[in-house]
Amino acid sequence: MTHPARAGLVVPLRLEARSLNKRYGAQVALRAVDFELAPGEAVAVVGENGAGKSTFSKILAGAIRPDSGELRLDGQLLELRSPREALRAGISYIPQELAYVPNLNVADSLLIGRWPNRLGFTTRAAVRKEAARVADEFGVELDVRRPVSDLRLAERQLAEILKALARRSKVIVLDEPTASLTKEETLNLFRVLRGLCRAGVGVIFISHRLDEVFEIADRIVVLRNGAAVADVPTAETTTAQLIEHMLGVAIVRAERDVQAETAEPSSTQLPTLRVIGYSRPGLPDIRNLNFELRRGEVLGLFGHRGSGADVVADGLGGRIGDFEGRIECGGKEFAPFKNPGEAKRAGIGYVPPERKRDGLVLGMSIDANISLLVLERVSHAGVINRHTEQRQATEWRNRLAIRSKSVKQSVESLSGGNQQKVMLASRLEVHPIVLVLNDPTRGVDVGARAEIHKYLKEEATERGTAVLWITTDAEEAVIVSDRLLVMRDGEIVGELRSAAKTQANALALATEEVASTAVAG
Repeated sequence: MTHPARAGLVVPLRLEARSLNKRYGAQVALRAVDFELAPGEAVAVVGENGAGKSTFSKILAGAIRPDSGELRLDGQLLELRSPREALRAGISYIPQELAYVPNLNVADSLLIGRWPNRLGFTTRAAVRKEAARVADEFGVELDVRRPVSDLRLAERQLAEILKALARRSKVIVLDEPTASLTKEETLNLFRVLRGLCRAGVGVIFISHRLDEVFEIADRIVVLRNGAAVADVPTAETTTAQLIEHMLGVAIVRAERDVQAETAEPSSTQLPTLRVIGYSRPGLPDIRNLNFELRRGEVLGLFGHRGSGADVVADGLGGRIGDFEGRIECGGKEFAPFKNPGEAKRAGIGYVPPERKRDGLVLGMSIDANISLLVLERVSHAGVINRHTEQRQATEWRNRLAIRSKSVKQSVESLSGGNQQKVMLASRLEVHPIVLVLNDPTRGVDVGARAEIHKYLKEEATERGTAVLWITTDAEEAVIVSDRLLVMRDGEIVGELRSAAKTQANALALATEEVASTAVAG
């Protein structure tokens, strides 16, 4: 998509951000970020986890306010105090997790609050006619009579784009829009976005998928540690150069210079866990995964959102029960687990990514949470021995450095990092053969993250637990793993170990459309 601005002509800016700054306590989320978008231009914003992409997009959406800096739309200064004000100004934000009213049809959802009327009255036929006109105007094929709840995710995204266009939005911000789409749905979305650009709408495309970024964007802006470190025309850069910007040249060069090999468990050991022909239809399709994990090993499984890595984790934890294939754990063979109880009985401990929703009972005490999965061990004749429960929790409190007044303190009163440690303790108290961790440091501070890394490495090396560590963070994947598997679109596309186990290699495998298997010998 070539815009006149790229051909050397002067084009007035549609959106302009100058020196945006945002802090959360001591953490700098955005640092003096400048950004420009011309009418009809598509600009991709990329960066690793924690780079500042979410903060930047939420400022544009009016969901949060910058500490300093300014936004201008068509030259006019914006003071956005809410998402509603952003919509009124002409900026629409389409998140990955879409919110919608399920009992409305597409037409009603599209024109909600702005139904066509005559003297204050409207009809269903008038609403459907206007919605169909908007869809036809922008070339979006969508049955406006269908209930929103019946639409596939890709169709709901198109409905949200139509809603933005019906409001005559000048800028559309899309956050990871293709993470849960099929290839065909992605191509259709890109066709619609190209049509919007031809109509003069500015598009901001936030994504981890660099191959798609090269396909849709005129320019690419790279954020790193809250700062905009690159702003380059798409035609004048490469995937390798973008990865250098995302990680920092010093890190990439240091990784290339690494010669010392990572210590690995002996290959003569029998696997503690074998996953064979693991498959599941869905978005994405999980296709014939095969991998092994040995006693005392930390095996990383890295992939961006939508890669399927988190789905594999949920399957091994028994939270998703429609996998095919087979699992060998501790020398015994199992069919794919249908529920968490089956996974636990097979010797697998599972740490979910959402501790508040799936991992803890927030209103209960620390000791009660830690004993939840082993009640038979701390009770007799159905009565819990509180002394045993308290002693057990105190041992974990000391071992994991859980910061609390006592083990009787409620879990909801703890910080995020300490809540995460309580959840880890509850899973480890089961004494699993294999520990499956699904983004275990999500939402914890830097200090707690380092402590969790250290303890879980010790759990593997000193106690022999086999650890499968699923993460969307390339830096974490490289730091914690002895070997690293990389997933993309439901498949394992490479294995990295020893000197080849670098962030740059992991990102290259996770983001390239065609990635050859990489194994360090």
